[in-house]
Amino acid sequence: MERYLKANTSKKRTYSLFRQGCMYYKALPMMREAELRPLMERFAQLVREQLVFREAFGLI
Repeated sequence: MERYLKANTSKKRTYSLFRQGCMYYKALPMMREAELRPLMERFAQLVREQLVFREAFGLI
């Protein structure tokens, strides 16, 4: 998904990861499910991998 945020002439990242996250968050309400589902599944996987979140949300 990062390729959609880059200028087509640039080979490297043009926005910081924080800025990319802000852009994705802003786009969530209008995002098609085909794009939204992989993004949310990956986010859920990353959250589950973090011990602090497992301890905090483990009961949920």
